Amino acid sequence: MPELKLNILLIDDDELLLRALSRTLSRMYRQAHVTCLQYPEEFMNCVENNGMPDVIFCDSMMPIVSGIEVLKRAKEVCPGAIRCLLTGDLKDSYQWQMDNTIHFHLVKPFTQTHLTQVIECTLLLEELPISKSTRAILGQLSELPYLSSVAQNLLQELGNEQPDMMVLADMVSHDPIMMGKILQVANSAFMGFEQHTNDFKQAIIRIGLEGLEAIAVCCTLSQQLLNHAKQDEIDKIIKGAFGRATMAHCLAKRLGKDTQSQRISFAAGLLSSVGELTYSCLIQLEKDKDRVSKNALTAYLLALWGFEREVVRAQLVDELPLYGEASPTLIHKIVEHVYNNGGFDLKPADYELLDKLNLLQVTQDWFFEWQKTQKGNI
Repeated sequence: MPELKLNILLIDDDELLLRALSRTLSRMYRQAHVTCLQYPEEFMNCVENNGMPDVIFCDSMMPIVSGIEVLKRAKEVCPGAIRCLLTGDLKDSYQWQMDNTIHFHLVKPFTQTHLTQVIECTLLLEELPISKSTRAILGQLSELPYLSSVAQNLLQELGNEQPDMMVLADMVSHDPIMMGKILQVANSAFMGFEQHTNDFKQAIIRIGLEGLEAIAVCCTLSQQLLNHAKQDEIDKIIKGAFGRATMAHCLAKRLGKDTQSQRISFAAGLLSSVGELTYSCLIQLEKDKDRVSKNALTAYLLALWGFEREVVRAQLVDELPLYGEASPTLIHKIVEHVYNNGGFDLKPADYELLDKLNLLQVTQDWFFEWQKTQKGNI
């Protein structure tokens, strides 16, 4: 059971459905405070009387005021809340997600699993070291990238306890660019395999499911954003992210982290491109760029898309976890700094932390070896 208490607001003109959804959420999350609103025109009074909600579930088809109009209002009044629209179909879903009116779109009849995805995302965002003011700015941005149905289906299959390789292979086979990138990474020098492979299953065994998720998202965003930026600009951002990802993978290995941790470090490095792509291609107002960092933007989007906590948390390099170890966040912070600056000239506090963890010498050795033998392989 999650310890963090959530303020959940349900809006639906159908009283029976409202009660049923309230009972379900109250049973699933006993720490949650659930407020029901049957008359959407009273939304403002409800917020004033019950406080700012952390997540809003709102039906689309209601008399007087539509669900999308309510959530547009919520974007202004309580921008930090996760906004979920309940409808009978997916019509206009991508437009509403891209203009950041909604974060989730559940089609009736939805399941408890769908509700869990929304609540777990809300809990993760609440736990992250992102200030409420930054969350409000993120919630009010006018344009954000979205995941295509192919990418969403791929991530959903990867989220299963035992993903079906045949299903994954069939999904990826429809995207030759994605398939090409997966094979490129699987056969790259830093993976350490002597034999070349063109087999999808073998490639996934090499890069891991975390790597597949990251590559799928990067390929999807690269294609989606072509109308907003030049191909060479997008390619440059992706190339930089792959460079950081390979460095993070190698550093994690050098620090003695297990295979799973190495894969998480790779995925975190590659997915750092999400915020950079969004900055370059979608966020037009300089005031928005000045008010929120690329790292916070990346973490926010990855949390909304259902990525695991460690990958999301690793993006927030300015707020290292309190526990003293070589976390994915620390690895990502080191890699991001040395990659962008071209040298091992960390801040004094970072030197002190690495020395305290007895990681300074091994990290310096890794960097100098990387300069000589690894840089530029991808």
